[in-house]
Amino acid sequence: MAHPLNSKVYVLTFTAFVMLSSEFIVAGLLPEIASALRITVGNAGWLVTAFALGMGVGAPLIAAFTHKVSLRLLLITACVALFLGNTICALTDNFALLMIGRALGGVGVAMFWTNAALAAAAMSKPEAKSLAVSRVLIGVSIASVVGVPLGKAVSDAWRWEDALLLMAVLSALALAMVIRWVHVPRIEESHLQSTLAERLQAVCRPDILRALLSYLLIFGGIMAVFSYLATFLVRYTHFPFAYVTPVLALYGVADIVGNLVVSRHVPDPLEGMFKRLLIVLAISLTALSLFGTTVWMIPFVIAAVGCCHAAAGLMTGIDVLRRAGANAQLVGAFNVSAINVGIMLGAVAGGLLIDHVGLAFIGCLGGSFVMLALLVRTRLKPA
Repeated sequence: MAHPLNSKVYVLTFTAFVMLSSEFIVAGLLPEIASALRITVGNAGWLVTAFALGMGVGAPLIAAFTHKVSLRLLLITACVALFLGNTICALTDNFALLMIGRALGGVGVAMFWTNAALAAAAMSKPEAKSLAVSRVLIGVSIASVVGVPLGKAVSDAWRWEDALLLMAVLSALALAMVIRWVHVPRIEESHLQSTLAERLQAVCRPDILRALLSYLLIFGGIMAVFSYLATFLVRYTHFPFAYVTPVLALYGVADIVGNLVVSRHVPDPLEGMFKRLLIVLAISLTALSLFGTTVWMIPFVIAAVGCCHAAAGLMTGIDVLRRAGANAQLVGAFNVSAINVGIMLGAVAGGLLIDHVGLAFIGCLGGSFVMLALLVRTRLKPA
């Protein structure tokens, strides 16, 4: 029987879509931005790094000092920060201001991701909490299919500033929707009395640290491959260039399907299913290297990776909530940082591998990261 889901959770789905689209849209605009500002594409790439640093550094700092602030106010503030960041970027061609706008947007996204799953769970009945978290995360999948290509299309039709202006408008719409419809029940006061030192001590528990390390390795493995997937398809698999975008869209569609399917079958305890997922993910990533020159097989492999990516994101979010308990906000913030460190580590490791070993082994690298995550999780007790 389907769990009753609070329809207002879908406001957070839309907001997640806007947040993720804002995060990655610049990656598709780097050549245009570099040309307009008369800088190299490599230097323009710092706009991507600025956003990630805003997220990675901002998440734990914000969570450490805002645990008594209502989730509703934090979500509103996150939308305001994203709106201001996107607006600054849309209205300036000064590189320093662009960096500030991107970093501010990253802080907004960090604040959102730290609190969105908590808010969705708090707005839902106990039997629908896992489903609510999955519905927030599906906004990420939709962004990968719709948001980033939409921004690129706007840039191609008009200017790169117009694509960022579109993100500013969508950010304002998300802010209005959160103010109008998201009302989160207050967390019990007894959960809010611990000192910062006590809360940090709870984060430093061995099981929490191992869980965070596993999240870092999982997303490091995924991004070691995904960051260079288009390059892999063109240079190694020899896909026709016109087919690369549809294949990447297939990844996003598989991500959505994986979220919808897995969200209906999340067990308690989670650990057995989580470990089986990591095995399938490691095999799927490694299969890219094993079958990389077999053109007809690659779409199936990429679809499998996309489904596993969605399931990993969903299970990570639920695992944080179940393990952290009353400290879920602060642990969730460190989870945001861990995932962003993993993304940067995976991208760097993938680049070094390509430069010094070869593009063919990129899937093996991603699979190795995930197998390390599996090894770490063998030391974890069920939440």
